[in-house]
Amino acid sequence: MPSIDDIASAWAMRGDAGVLDAAEQAELDAWLDADRRHRGAFVRAQAVLNLLDAVPRPEAEQAGPRWQRWIRPAAVAAAVGGLAAMAASLALFLLGPTAPDYATEIGEQRQVTLADGSLAALNTGSQLDVAYSHARRDLTLRQGEAWFRVAHNRARPFEVTVGRVHVRATGTAFSVRSVAQGVRVVVSEGRVLAWVDGSGQRPMAIARGDEALLRTDIAVQAPPVAVDVDQALAWRRGEIGLDGETGLQAAAEFNRYSLRPIRIRNPRAAQYRLVGYFQTSQAQEFAQALASLTHAKVSSNGNEIVIE
Repeated sequence: MPSIDDIASAWAMRGDAGVLDAAEQAELDAWLDADRRHRGAFVRAQAVLNLLDAVPRPEAEQAGPRWQRWIRPAAVAAAVGGLAAMAASLALFLLGPTAPDYATEIGEQRQVTLADGSLAALNTGSQLDVAYSHARRDLTLRQGEAWFRVAHNRARPFEVTVGRVHVRATGTAFSVRSVAQGVRVVVSEGRVLAWVDGSGQRPMAIARGDEALLRTDIAVQAPPVAVDVDQALAWRRGEIGLDGETGLQAAAEFNRYSLRPIRIRNPRAAQYRLVGYFQTSQAQEFAQALASLTHAKVSSNGNEIVIE
């Protein structure tokens, strides 16, 4: 049975030669939509063809149509097998990373309506890519945090990928946040399924009002736990909700929203536990409040806010 790369190479050569009619194009589109790996293999094959086309060839060979020059199966197999990685690396080197479909700057929040009617809210410093087809709705969170209210459509699964972590829903509302250990998922409506590629574990069901940390550094995941959704998603209102976090943990949250970070050098302030809500833009006010509660001092300059 031909491999995915073999099939992708054949389609890439036929498309490059301009020999696809409407029915063949529809067949190619269906194959690309059937599995996310197909599209990746197809892009790699196209990159290889572009690289090979740049290599000087004998004059006699140049005289023929490009389709005829590259129809030899052995040559194509060798090209895809031996140059796929080179093509990807060269493309990245020459073109650099592509811009995300949607992005926010540090301290910015943004809400967008997607093509299917779903809503996406991006938190500070986030980047999101969207790839919709007639069969699937695939999104990739490159970094940061996002909340989605998914338009119901069981025929088109809605799946968010963050590194090795996948979260799938059909009609629900949930957030995903990239953290050091993996991905934090909070479900505000309905339920989702989440899993880690290569973990060997079955997908985890996460229900409304629950939070789960999908860790990429361990094999067995901890079960979801109940969470205060209003607090966990306070960022959508431009707020940070604190419910027993230490000063250090709270400062780390504020630092996500500002280019002027809070540094805590006072041990008492670092371990003091806090409850309440602050605006994400109120780093200075938070630092003053924490210093007052712990009898510490605050100093600030253009680069940082220091509690000592």
